[in-house]
Amino acid sequence: MIKLYLTILICAIVCGAFFYGKNVGTSECEMKKLHNQIDTTEQYQIKERNINDKVYKTGLRDIRRILHDKYTIAE
Repeated sequence: MIKLYLTILICAIVCGAFFYGKNVGTSECEMKKLHNQIDTTEQYQIKERNINDKVYKTGLRDIRRILHDKYTIAE
């Protein structure tokens, strides 16, 4: 009878450890996914900020000159 209880106890400990490990692995995976998402968002915001700085610092006359130089019909 003691062997049966011991076997059941060992099986319960192994099952508990399995589900605990599965839970820990899932939470670590979610944390990595969230960190990657945050890094991607930060990179996007930095790129957008750099583009907006270039656009806002460029005056309207400068934009017109650049477009005129690039897209005029050559004679």
